[in-house]
Amino acid sequence: MMARATSFERIGEYRIERQLTRSASCIEYRAEHLVLPRRAVLKVMAPNVAPLLVLREACILEALHHPGVVRVYESGLLPDRRPWFARELVEGTTIASSLAPGAIDRTDIIALIRDLGEVLAHAHYRGIVHGNLRPDKVMLTGRQRGYPVCITDWSDARAHDATAAPHTPSVASWYYTAPEVACGDAIDDRADVFSLGVIAYRLLTGVLPFEGHIATALDGTTQHAPTELRCPDAPRELTNMVDQMLAYDRWDRPSASEVNQDLTWLAEALAVPTRGLRIRRPRWTPPLDFTPHDRHRDPELEVETVIEPDEA
Repeated sequence: MMARATSFERIGEYRIERQLTRSASCIEYRAEHLVLPRRAVLKVMAPNVAPLLVLREACILEALHHPGVVRVYESGLLPDRRPWFARELVEGTTIASSLAPGAIDRTDIIALIRDLGEVLAHAHYRGIVHGNLRPDKVMLTGRQRGYPVCITDWSDARAHDATAAPHTPSVASWYYTAPEVACGDAIDDRADVFSLGVIAYRLLTGVLPFEGHIATALDGTTQHAPTELRCPDAPRELTNMVDQMLAYDRWDRPSASEVNQDLTWLAEALAVPTRGLRIRRPRWTPPLDFTPHDRHRDPELEVETVIEPDEA
């Protein structure tokens, strides 16, 4: 157990139990409400830090209201005028502990990426970019919250009208950072899709997309090994989607809404459970011949059949 790093035994109506994390900008504590049967995470601004950093995240969480996003309970000021807010304590395991090949079944990966696509689409529709999606920020919650996944950390999230501000990815986030953001361009919704694509690729293959086999395109950009090459037993529709999410050009990537819609279609075709049920071994034999989604259909391969009416 970590020692307390504050002189306060309580903050607001919460009794501090222990410190969870500490960074240059904030300190997080696990705390218990003094009246309600509730435990929470208290996020307190570190000394000599602009208060807007903490208040921005609280306002974003309050605006989102989605079961795949942690809820914010309340906020306030310490006696030394530092702002704090209390958010939901979500218990479970992060997908960072399930990145080895086979740790999560193929069908569960489809459901997981589908549901994360829904959460991101919900945020993007409300003008919010997450900006730092990584496996350690995604919690598998099972049935306890009524939604199987939860993105717990939104500290780097920003509104669309603030996306032009400089964004410097951390060392831990570098492999999940979209190439245009790494090059200094403004961040937008498609950067979140790229991060989700890296997570999906790693869940399927067990490696990061730009480790090992890397090809160079004609324009000089680096390309990852095709998902199908590393994971040939996965449905083609799934591997094609992951490759599109990892496209170097942001405009070649699908939106989070398209990711959710396409994988919802694939999940229905494979009879993947909608919420919460874990299938240990997917059955890929005999191969299933799916009709491609409209966005992946090649019109040159389509043949129209005309049935003539019988002659009298």
